Amino acid sequence: MHRRIKFGFLLMGIATLALAGGLISSTAALDDGEDGPPTTIEKKGVDIELRSEGKMMADSAVSQLTLSPDPTPTPVPGENTTPNVKVRGSNLQVSDGGLDNIQIFAGFRPFVKSTQSETTISASNNDIVVSYNSSANQPLAVIGGVLQFTSRFLSGYSSSHDGGQTWSSGFVPPLAGSIFTFGDGVVAQDRNGNFYYATLGANASGRTTVQVNKSTDGGSTFGVPTIVQVDNGGDKEWIGVGPSPSNKNQDNVYVTWTSFQASGQQLRFGRSTDGGQTWTSTTIFAPGPDVDPTHPQNSLSFTSPVVDPFNGRLYIPFAQFSNSDTDFLRVLISDDAGATFHFATFNVPGAPSPTLLPVVQPGELIDCFSGGFRLSIHAGPPLVGRFGLRTFQKATRLIIQPTLAVRNGVVYMAWNNSDGTVFGDPATGSNILFVRSDDGGNTWSSPTQVNPAVSGDIHHVHPALAIDVDPNDVHISYYTQHADGTVDLDMANSHDRGATFPSYRTVRVTEVSSTLAPTNMRLSATTSTNYDRTIQPCYSLGEYNGITTANGNVYATWGDLRNTVTQPVNVLDPISGQTHTQQDVRFQKVKAQ
Repeated sequence: MHRRIKFGFLLMGIATLALAGGLISSTAALDDGEDGPPTTIEKKGVDIELRSEGKMMADSAVSQLTLSPDPTPTPVPGENTTPNVKVRGSNLQVSDGGLDNIQIFAGFRPFVKSTQSETTISASNNDIVVSYNSSANQPLAVIGGVLQFTSRFLSGYSSSHDGGQTWSSGFVPPLAGSIFTFGDGVVAQDRNGNFYYATLGANASGRTTVQVNKSTDGGSTFGVPTIVQVDNGGDKEWIGVGPSPSNKNQDNVYVTWTSFQASGQQLRFGRSTDGGQTWTSTTIFAPGPDVDPTHPQNSLSFTSPVVDPFNGRLYIPFAQFSNSDTDFLRVLISDDAGATFHFATFNVPGAPSPTLLPVVQPGELIDCFSGGFRLSIHAGPPLVGRFGLRTFQKATRLIIQPTLAVRNGVVYMAWNNSDGTVFGDPATGSNILFVRSDDGGNTWSSPTQVNPAVSGDIHHVHPALAIDVDPNDVHISYYTQHADGTVDLDMANSHDRGATFPSYRTVRVTEVSSTLAPTNMRLSATTSTNYDRTIQPCYSLGEYNGITTANGNVYATWGDLRNTVTQPVNVLDPISGQTHTQQDVRFQKVKAQ
């Protein structure tokens, strides 16, 4: 029997898993994290940073409004800054390259603002909207003799009204009186063709918000956002839209996110039943610590809610972390629009609970200095980091966010998984794994490897999953990194509900392999900088890509690195005058097959 509790209270641990917890008052549920909560999980004696790009920017935004001149950097012996760039290919770029800009001020490293990545995509008939993080709308100015950011709008989008042939770009507006949006954007649409854009932001007082902008004109413009919750601990929000289980003619809008609190990370939930005009929010899961380091701890993130279009059942997959090599995926399920929840059951032998799916996160654990200790894929020669870890100038960080789709009780889920058993092992590669449940999350198939085994392909990461009107057709896009360090976007396709993903049906979406950008250049023993200094170190491709289906096509969008930018000549810049890759957002229509 499923254990349930009422909306507004904490969902307790299940079975033998020792999760501390208890009822949460409405006041506690709205705690905005001002007490300086931890933002890491300890593994192997190292604190692994969990914050997203948007959360790190939000945490530092106020102090970075006014900047101090940069000191002359200390040279790092043996650092290779020779670019490896190829510029070719014809995938359609949807982000407006004309918005990229460089600002130069005496005494400072150049402000090269040319990062667009971390995409989602949503389509309604011929209207398509792509969300992404963009550094191109963070202007600086000298005000009163002091260099300051005059605004920082990271939440960008592009829209098309002709099925993806032509595009226009913009930024969702902030809250009234605010000069911040912090990205981590996710876009979804309802059955009436309205688009909803969930993002991190801030109110006029500078307090971090989870907020949603709505478009009623097919994505051409977005209105002023509504606040889901003011939460200074908020991070990594995601949005899902679908029919109310009690009124199939009404679409509900759901937003979930991670909230960093002194007691650990909490899973928070917002719901709108009036098209995003008003919201109720609460904490639905707040696990406590466990004395066994191999068990899941009070640390979680990477939610991605999905609604079954047939019955309105809500699924919320997420990751929960241990202090050991193995972490876990879980799925919360609600049949009453979030009033109560229960966990899906995986029943994996040896797991601490039947509700846990054990996983090993992909990537090498490296030192990103100012960006924290991160799992990553990387390119170029290794350098010595802290705590015996390696570091790389060209790196992009990885996460373990599960991607899920559902139709009529059949649930499809994919994630990226290391091919080894040791967290952060530099000798391992990674693959995309897939499972299916035919009974709404009670039982699941054995994991299937989605990507073909190709000699020289090391990593397969950041999957996005979509199903067609015919649920036999399953499409999963993901980044592939080759032995030479270059990256492509591939798409695996199944015609049997994910039972098999034949290699001959795998499509290489990108028409050119590209090289990671220099995102982690060391400035001192403890600090580093991204070439785009408005973006955190080790951030390049972002933390997810986007895929959806519409009009008999599969639409894919991703962060792409084939374009280049040249650094201005500047003695403070560790790659002064060099040309290297930069991130833009590209789109491809693939005929469903």
